[in-house]
Amino acid sequence: MLARHRAHPAAQSLPRVALIFAFALAIALPLLFAAVAAAAGGDTIWTRQFSTGSKGDAFLDIAHGPGDVYYCTGIARATEETSTLVVVKYKSDGTKLWSRFYLSPAKKGSAGARVAVDSDGNVIVAGTVGVAPPASWTGRDVVVLKYSPDGVRKWVVRWDGAAQRDDYAADLALDSSGAAYVGGGTRGAGTGQDYLALAVTPAGGVRWAWTYDGPGVRDYATGVAVDGGGNCYVTGSSQGKGGSTAPATAKLSRRGAQVWLKRPQYGDEGHSAATALAYRRLGGERRLFLTGSAMGLMSTRQNLLIAELNANTGAKVHHVLVDGDGADDGGEALVVDATGNAYAAGWTTSVTSHVVHGFVARMDAGGALAWQKPLWLGPGDNEAYFEAIDLDAAGNVICGGYGVQPGLGPEAWVQSFWPTDGERWPNVSSGSGSSVDICRAVLANASGVFAAGQVSRTGSGVDAQLKKIEP
Repeated sequence: MLARHRAHPAAQSLPRVALIFAFALAIALPLLFAAVAAAAGGDTIWTRQFSTGSKGDAFLDIAHGPGDVYYCTGIARATEETSTLVVVKYKSDGTKLWSRFYLSPAKKGSAGARVAVDSDGNVIVAGTVGVAPPASWTGRDVVVLKYSPDGVRKWVVRWDGAAQRDDYAADLALDSSGAAYVGGGTRGAGTGQDYLALAVTPAGGVRWAWTYDGPGVRDYATGVAVDGGGNCYVTGSSQGKGGSTAPATAKLSRRGAQVWLKRPQYGDEGHSAATALAYRRLGGERRLFLTGSAMGLMSTRQNLLIAELNANTGAKVHHVLVDGDGADDGGEALVVDATGNAYAAGWTTSVTSHVVHGFVARMDAGGALAWQKPLWLGPGDNEAYFEAIDLDAAGNVICGGYGVQPGLGPEAWVQSFWPTDGERWPNVSSGSGSSVDICRAVLANASGVFAAGQVSRTGSGVDAQLKKIEP
């Protein structure tokens, strides 16, 4: 080995400078080789924990901003009843630039759900203030905040539904002007739980609010997207008569007018729902993609759903129902590449052991199932779950969630796959505490793979965590 190389006797006659150079080279080369080896795909580049003490902290979403900076939002100072909305800014090298907290003067507790960055580098956060029922009769309100790149809060919008009951944000999208579109839920007066889509101008005014009360009493939006013309799309789960559910999907104009609303059904017996939504313009055509679950073969179990809709009309284009380990399956997150391949991450249940595993599947641009992959951390048959997905700069698939390891419990897990199927590398975070470690969001680009979530640590409870991984 170079590190233990001894000089050849002939080197004794070299000039002193040459001996120094040879000695330095003998030391530097192993270090150089070690550095190269450390840059292998899946290796951790750095890890940063964010803690406010012994109470709970967690990052729930991450966004990229100009200047290769990263913003995480989530909760801080959390107890069983309440928490504080937090936003933290990091440089690509892991340096924390600032952190900001928000609590409403009118309601106890707050939480950040989604974060996005506009073209000027301003940071938009969507979340909630208040406490969910039954701890609070009036429930939560939707909150949207805007921060400058330096962390100066520009405005706060708080939205309370007409019934002044429980309202919440589940997803966030920005248009080219920086207007924010929030998808979530609101409890109406005598209508039960309804869809909510909320548009907020770049200046902080509510442009419009749209709600949808389906045939049943339980409707909630889970995904929102926006196109280049400022049209908003929203999807979720809507209860029908008799207890059936459908991924009701709507298109709303820039002014909030309903252009179309469809209740597509997939599978058998009228049981399907959407959990995530993506918009893509492909070859001049506007397309929507969603993932979720639908009742599959013979109505005995639900399968992971990937579907494509025509954004102009809401008509079905393609869909696949993916049966993983033989029992129930579902999609939780979705990403679509530039050619129309749609990747969904979620979970699948083993028909033999009844253990939930991580699950990822790809529907190709023609609507066919290209591949599927159940996965968990060994040894043994262990619980796992994916709730986040992205594509790196090379088109590889990045999934995030958790995986149980024997003797360690749930560990924060990031897994990379080749776009044409097959595992590339895993990256696992194990906290020093005994609680649950989870990757909640992933973001991949030319700088690396960034995984945001939470880890348990001895002495400080549950801490928020951001990790940078070599792609």
